[in-house]
Amino acid sequence: MKLRWKKQIINLYTISVIVALPVLTFLFMGFESGILPNFLKQVHPGESAAGDDLWIVSHIRYLTSYVDAIEWQFASNRHFIPILSSLAVLPFIQMRDRFLPFASVRMKNAKKMECNWIVQSVFLASCVMYCAYLVTMLVMRVWCVNTYDANNCFDVFALWGWNLSASTHPYLYLLALGVLRCFLLPILFSLLTIAISYLVNKVYIYLLVPTVYSLIASALFSQGLYEDRWPLPLFSPENLLWPSSPDYWGYGHTVHGIWGVVCAMAIVILPSLVMIWYGMRKRRA
Repeated sequence: MKLRWKKQIINLYTISVIVALPVLTFLFMGFESGILPNFLKQVHPGESAAGDDLWIVSHIRYLTSYVDAIEWQFASNRHFIPILSSLAVLPFIQMRDRFLPFASVRMKNAKKMECNWIVQSVFLASCVMYCAYLVTMLVMRVWCVNTYDANNCFDVFALWGWNLSASTHPYLYLLALGVLRCFLLPILFSLLTIAISYLVNKVYIYLLVPTVYSLIASALFSQGLYEDRWPLPLFSPENLLWPSSPDYWGYGHTVHGIWGVVCAMAIVILPSLVMIWYGMRKRRA
């Protein structure tokens, strides 16, 4: 493996992403349940750090199932996925700005090579996010005692008509859900980060744009509780967090949930490709 690809795979950004995702997931679980603030209130030596709220620890470890923790916590901290996906492609952006201008003169087809680097970098960023998801699964498996709770599990793939139940195949169910949330979804945000970086040189801008898009699109491209707004829900990034049933789209349409994934990805990928094409053309002008 070439040295530059070693640096792109093994670096501070990718390692921080793999570490940050399980830490953020655990922190969200702790603060939502109230366990972490209580751990900070130890008053006497020998007394439990949880104080009088020992039932909170018991609730998280014994009453919150493993499937429930993974399924719901990633919906709570979903807006960290864009920023982590953006961090995972920073090595490519740095390599493009520092190495490519000097190496392109020795390449037969620098434009094709740059496009290949973009594809490889986006795929690598998605793999990094999925590895972070696997680490999160391992941490939660150690923390949670019970595996499955029928009262709390949503079984999202049942809405798609897939025979993939969390009760019979909990680990396979979570792995499949992770493909949507931590592989396909990072593809959108990492590609959008690269696209914005071709137009803007400010690092804080192209790191924040995917998060801003996630916040706005989740608010605008969603089905209302008391009104139908089809087809806007088809383009929401939340479709990769919670696969929806045909009844969700409204107006009597029976659109399979997989189209929500396709449309949510297309509305980001197509403009990103246009921005990358324009940015590459502008740089070579």
